[in-house]
Amino acid sequence: MNDYADAAERHYASANVVLVAHPATASHCYGISAECVLKALMSNLIPQPTPISTKHLGPGLWAAFVSHPSLASYPARVTAAQAHQMGVNGWDVNQRYLNHADSIFEVPTVVQQQASAQGLVGLLQQVKLGLI
Repeated sequence: MNDYADAAERHYASANVVLVAHPATASHCYGISAECVLKALMSNLIPQPTPISTKHLGPGLWAAFVSHPSLASYPARVTAAQAHQMGVNGWDVNQRYLNHADSIFEVPTVVQQQASAQGLVGLLQQVKLGLI
């Protein structure tokens, strides 16, 4: 089962653990966490037997998220997620192949990714509680 909500929280927690010692790994985990939040919201927090989307975090997934039929009744969720998009703009799943010393993994960038992932995971938690 594709449990996107669990995966989002798990990757976010892992990123926070390794942030100082391994910012490149943290960056990867923050991006995956953000991607999983969008997919969790698209699946209305219900684990899926097949992927809700084959897209990774980036313009294609954001476009699919905004127009996903399951979110038509929840425009506040879309707006709230978009408010946390900035820090993960430009993140690409293929960054996992870059050398850990690449400038893309500098602390200010990773901290912005952390902030976006934190906001998205917070949104996910609010949705789980029925607040949004």
